Amino acid sequence: MIDHLVGTKMLLPNQLKDIKQVPPFSLAVEQVKINGENRGPTEILVSYDEQGSPLLSLGEIFPSTMSALNCEIQVRYKADSDPWPILITKREFNPEQNKPIVEARLSREPLVLIDKSDSKKFEAALISAPRFLKNPILLIDKNGNKFEIKPSKSAEGATCFIRSDLHLNAKDPLKPLAPFINFLTFAKGCHCGLGNLFAYAENDSIAFRSLGFSRNDQGKRETNWFDIEIQKDLPEIFSQFSLASAEEKTNKALHQTINFYRASNVSRTTSIEMSIIAAHSALEAIVNFILTYRAGWSKAMMNNRTIAFSDKNRAAAQHFGIDSDLLSRSPELAKFSKNNSDIDVFEIISRFRNKLVHQDTRNSPTGLQLHETWLIAQWMVEVFIFGVIGYRGTIIDRRIYNGWRGTTCQIPLSRY
Repeated sequence: MIDHLVGTKMLLPNQLKDIKQVPPFSLAVEQVKINGENRGPTEILVSYDEQGSPLLSLGEIFPSTMSALNCEIQVRYKADSDPWPILITKREFNPEQNKPIVEARLSREPLVLIDKSDSKKFEAALISAPRFLKNPILLIDKNGNKFEIKPSKSAEGATCFIRSDLHLNAKDPLKPLAPFINFLTFAKGCHCGLGNLFAYAENDSIAFRSLGFSRNDQGKRETNWFDIEIQKDLPEIFSQFSLASAEEKTNKALHQTINFYRASNVSRTTSIEMSIIAAHSALEAIVNFILTYRAGWSKAMMNNRTIAFSDKNRAAAQHFGIDSDLLSRSPELAKFSKNNSDIDVFEIISRFRNKLVHQDTRNSPTGLQLHETWLIAQWMVEVFIFGVIGYRGTIIDRRIYNGWRGTTCQIPLSRY
C-alpha cells in the first residue's frame, strides 16, 4: 500500500453532497501490470469530474526509473477479474517529483468492483437530479421495492442520496434499475446520473461497488411536466409507471419514447429544428404503440401509407378522449390555424416537422411558431405517456412560456 497518497477511501454515497467538490479518494486494487510486469497490490488515486466520470491518477505506480511513454497498463480490482477498460489520456514527466504524470479514464462506466455477486440492498448517489424538496421522497415499485430519495438541497441538479431494498446482481446491476432510471429521465426531461453505488449482502458486508455514474445531462434543464409543485404526486405516478413498465411491449415503447423526448429537451438550446424533429419522433413512438396495443388498430391500418401521421396522432388523442382546446396556450399557432383553414394542432406539428426535414423554405414558420410547436409537441408526448400509464392528475403546463413559473394543468384525458 502506498502510504503517501492523499485523499480518503472511496466515499459512501451519502458523503457525496456535491460531486463537483468531492476530494480525491484512493481505491485498493490487487494487481497492476506495467508492460506485463506485475507491480502487486497497490492503491490508485481517483477523482470525479463535474460529469461524474472517474479520473485515475496512475503516475504513482511507476518506479522513478521507468518512463510512462509507450507503456501498456493493466489494472485489476481482483487478481482473477477482468482488467479495467481504461484509456490513457495524459502522459507527462514531472521533473520536480521525478515521477511521470499519467492520467486515465474509463472507456465504459460505471465500473463494478465485485466482492460478492448478489446483494439485498444498495445505496447510491444521484447526480444532476431534478429539483426536489429537501424532505425525503419514498417511491415504491409494483413489486414493493422501496426507493428512498434524500436530496442534499432543493436546487436544480443537486446531488441526492438513494437507499433501496431492491436486490441487484453484480453482473448487470443497472438492469433491474432500468425502469427507475427511465422514470427519473422522464421526470427531469433528461438524464440523471446514478452511481457510486454500494451494494450490501445479508450481513451488511459490501457485495460490490460501482465506480462512476450512468449517463447524465448537466446544465439547466428545460421546463417540463415535473417540478416541486408536483412532488406530492410523484409516488402515485411512479407506482403507475412501474406497473405499466412491467409489460414488455409497454416498457419498450416508454423507453423509446422517453429517449426521443430527452433528446428533444437536450437539443433545444442548440437547435430548435432538431428538437422539433426529436419531439415528432417521440410522438411517432408513443402514438404507434397506442393505436396498435390500446386502440386496436390492425396491422393493415398501421401500414396504410395513405393515412398521414397527423391523422394517427389525432386518433390517439381521440382514443384517450382529449377534449380540451389544444391551442389555448399557443397564441401564435392559434393565429396560424385561423389563417390556414383552421387546421388543427396535429396537422400543424407534422407540417412544420416536414418543412424542416425536407428543407421546404416556402412560407417558413417564424421563430415563435417553431417554439410553440416544440412546446406543444413535447407536452403531447407527456400527456400520451400519462395516458398509457393511467395517471390523470395535474402536471406543470410546459406550453406556457410567459407569466408565472410552475403553472399547472389538469391532464386532458377523459378515458381510462
